Amino acid sequence: MTKQDLMDIIVKVAPGSPLREGVDYILDAGIGALIVIGYDDEVEKVRDGGFFIDCDYTPERIFELSKMDGAIILNDDCSKILYANVHIQPNISFITTESGTRHRTAERTAKHLKREVVAISERKKNVTLYKGELKYRLKNFDELNIEVGQVLKTLESYRHVLNRSLDNLTILELDDLVTVLDVANTLQRFEMVRRISEEITRYLLELGTRGRLVNMQVSELIWDLDDEEESFLKDYIDDGMTTDSVRRYLHSLSDSELLDIENVVVALGYSKSSSVFDNKIAAKGYRVLEKISKLTKKDIEKIVNTYKDISE
Repeated sequence: MTKQDLMDIIVKVAPGSPLREGVDYILDAGIGALIVIGYDDEVEKVRDGGFFIDCDYTPERIFELSKMDGAIILNDDCSKILYANVHIQPNISFITTESGTRHRTAERTAKHLKREVVAISERKKNVTLYKGELKYRLKNFDELNIEVGQVLKTLESYRHVLNRSLDNLTILELDDLVTVLDVANTLQRFEMVRRISEEITRYLLELGTRGRLVNMQVSELIWDLDDEEESFLKDYIDDGMTTDSVRRYLHSLSDSELLDIENVVVALGYSKSSSVFDNKIAAKGYRVLEKISKLTKKDIEKIVNTYKDISE
């Protein structure tokens, strides 16, 4: 399962969603539940007993139905309750690391059906999401607030460092003093800011409607990030390279690999060696010229093609 799979599940149970409202009712009442999202022939094979409802979903209805011991089956978009009080019998050959009966069944069902399954713990009062091999425990609002605050501060700090790096780079560009190491350090900071912003996006999904204020703050910090990185890369990569290929390479690096500046140097088309760090490199001028609002893209291309080097 991918990060996108996780985000898709979180959106369905984010605060403000009808399903989350029903889940909160169940949690507040101190009862448990097992909810399977989606129905097809494979689900039918593992379903035993229960009764067919086929009614519109409401938080109140799922709360009342959760008072029975069996699982609840919803349709794919959670707009209808299809079955209630169902006994689910997934293949026991699927390995589970859970201890409670409900959560063991939920994990096996998710692996067997490759579908989203929500398990609500009566004793621990928490919610765990499953899909295939994916497992994720939802954090409560207080936990989320603390973690989001920490990640937001980190994002603000890294964005400040990136901005300062770009300002210094502009001065070096005009004096024709830029080295490969200067460019690699700045590119590394672009990627770090991107990764932190991706991390906070998951928290925002989990916060749902409660995350509007944080979402505004994040948008303010990264609104120009992609455009700024695009013009930065166009300044320094060779004509035979593309900005997308550089980004793909950076995205493929693990966090620890990204911290090794030699790996970032490779992304720019150089050999993985510190011997190239002090090599001079000239900017074409895209980033600086694009800050002049009166210049069109056509004007910028003409200037770059004429002078080749911003220091000229």
